[in-house]
Amino acid sequence: MADVLDQELMEKIRMVSPGTRLRKALDDIMQAQTGALIVFIDEEDIKNKPGIFQIGFKIDCPFTPEKLYELSKMDGAIIIDESVSRIIAANVHVIPDSSIPTNETGTRHRTAERIAKQLGIMALAVSKRRNVVTLYYKDKKYVFENINFVLTKVGQTINALERFREEFDKNLLTLDKLEVEGNVPLDFVCETLMRGIEIKVISNNISVNIIELGNEGRLSSLRLREVLKDLNEILTLMIMDYSKRDLSEEEAKNVLESITKLEHRLLHIAKALGYDLNNQQQVSETFVNPRGYRVLRREIHIPINISQNLVKSFHSLSNIVKTDANNLQKVDGVGRKRAKAIIKTLRQMKRGRD
Repeated sequence: MADVLDQELMEKIRMVSPGTRLRKALDDIMQAQTGALIVFIDEEDIKNKPGIFQIGFKIDCPFTPEKLYELSKMDGAIIIDESVSRIIAANVHVIPDSSIPTNETGTRHRTAERIAKQLGIMALAVSKRRNVVTLYYKDKKYVFENINFVLTKVGQTINALERFREEFDKNLLTLDKLEVEGNVPLDFVCETLMRGIEIKVISNNISVNIIELGNEGRLSSLRLREVLKDLNEILTLMIMDYSKRDLSEEEAKNVLESITKLEHRLLHIAKALGYDLNNQQQVSETFVNPRGYRVLRREIHIPINISQNLVKSFHSLSNIVKTDANNLQKVDGVGRKRAKAIIKTLRQMKRGRD
């Protein structure tokens, strides 16, 4: 339920981001330092909430940034429909339930938070003194920061993420070598997983900032997309390779989700993979042999269902490396051409790492 609400909040933030008509009006209001309270609710819903909205002037006209800016000069709230297509009323006295808790101090902000919580709708409070827009939606609150500050923060974070991704990719090249040799230290597996998961977590933390940037964040969005390219698939396949128990793709995704929420330490990741270990030294001393899902999918482009057939037949990547094309062709889904491709790629990987 929390994830659904977060997605809804993201959509509301997107509605207020630079490049939208609503944001243009808000920028004009902040520049004029007039302040505003804007409530987003459809007219029919207003009729169903008698006593909460006392309308000063019924407007009922198409929304434009210029009209919203001019109406903000009046006292009271402005009511706009949820699709931000019509301005319904202005000079509205909003009377939410005063028993709803709020930590806000200003009248606009207290009213905005309470009405958002009471009716489950979006409300915006534009501070006259501080020139800040605060969004309230249901029980969530989001404060829009200075656009230049957000741009700088996002840019610096993506610079760091790009460096982290380079190191992660280097770890994967090392992992290729260790895997075809058939002897992989568990701590290196956990370290590589941890690096990839940290990229995911940091990326999630700035994704809302990129949405907040709107059309100003297009370049940042493209750069972040490149950082995250194939990351989820690689981490999922690694978990399928190194989990103590042979997992389906869906089960591996669930393990990945659970690891993301853990404290990022090698021992915790090892335990999440199913290894009954007690300390860091035991993780370092443990060697594991991958099933081969990642190499089969990423290097040889074998579909996951056929990879599962190969793993079921050979149990590990090292056994696949040692076999020949004739034995591979006995596996369901592996014909002559695919068997040769597997042998050729694995031999090239061995030679390339020797």
